[in-house]
Amino acid sequence: MAYKGFNPVAFSRTAATTLAKHIREVEESMLRNYQMGALLEAAGRVNYNNSGEGFDWPVQFRLHKVEGNTGETQRNFARRNLWKTASLEYRGYQATDSMYYREFRSNRGPEGVVKVFENFVDRLETSITQVLGTEYYIDGSASGNEQSWHGLESMFAVNGTVNISTGAQRTANAADKVGYASDTYAGLSTQLGNAGGENESGAVWPDGIADSEYDFWSPLIVNYTSTAFGGSADTFAAQGDEAMRYAIINAQRNTSKNGQITNIFLARDLYTDLLNLIDDKERIQISSEHSLRALGFKNVLNFDGVEVSWESGVPTGVGYGINYDNMELKSMDDNLLRSEGPDYDIHSQSFNAVVSTLSNLKFSSPRNFFKLAALA
Repeated sequence: MAYKGFNPVAFSRTAATTLAKHIREVEESMLRNYQMGALLEAAGRVNYNNSGEGFDWPVQFRLHKVEGNTGETQRNFARRNLWKTASLEYRGYQATDSMYYREFRSNRGPEGVVKVFENFVDRLETSITQVLGTEYYIDGSASGNEQSWHGLESMFAVNGTVNISTGAQRTANAADKVGYASDTYAGLSTQLGNAGGENESGAVWPDGIADSEYDFWSPLIVNYTSTAFGGSADTFAAQGDEAMRYAIINAQRNTSKNGQITNIFLARDLYTDLLNLIDDKERIQISSEHSLRALGFKNVLNFDGVEVSWESGVPTGVGYGINYDNMELKSMDDNLLRSEGPDYDIHSQSFNAVVSTLSNLKFSSPRNFFKLAALA
């Protein structure tokens, strides 16, 4: 029997007598760095030991009606509901592995190039952590994602654009700066005016002042290919800075601190375009204790006071603006990941291990987030 060799012209004696060099250090070429999870953990936005079949939270969507008063004005007293209820369920992920008894015995000695049983659970944790890094951005309402987290895309569906002249919904048009939100997140519609109210007369949303109920659950979706921006071409490469500035300012149209954007995560193609666009203006600053640079990530720049970076999990041609104070990752266990095993099963003669999570993401209100996309 010849040993495994790599010399295509080896003499038969060499093949029968000489082993290949087996390097025992494993190259982990499947790993990527993901920033969203690290940011939420550093900001204390991951919480544990949640119970119940799911979770809900009250959302105040309107204010009391305010009227003029002369000191003699007749008053009309009536009950007024100010709240709606948003709700989500817990969802899960798991990674499993198994090792038969014979494999366990044969792999334990010096012949085992990779000691499979050692760090059995650690490799499962690494695998599930890598997958979760992309789940912050998925649509948990999409077909096939019924067991996945409700990521950012769960609230960003659009139906055309907001007419830049009238404010009405219409088929996606390149003249319009923003998309017309048309999604359901946590059981509540994201459509403008779905709960009543209106935008300021003479202004087109998101410009002007809107009644609180008009856009309380509506995210901002900016069409960065709009002809209404002033770039030399209608592309992110030519006017991405204008589209981002527009998104940052209008996402902060709400007066609360929680309405302020803290981070923008771009796809790699948009991040490259942005660097080329503002190359002579790029600034690197560490502005808070939860700065991505302070957490060890280097692909970060500062734009209008907001940290901008790229993530592998962000779809090509897309960017997201977030405020981490409006995000929570809620786990049912005392850790995000629960490890079990390896346990021996006498029936199958195998050692079995699993790492799992029962958890979900919660965004306090879609109105405190934005998306950058090419809509028309």
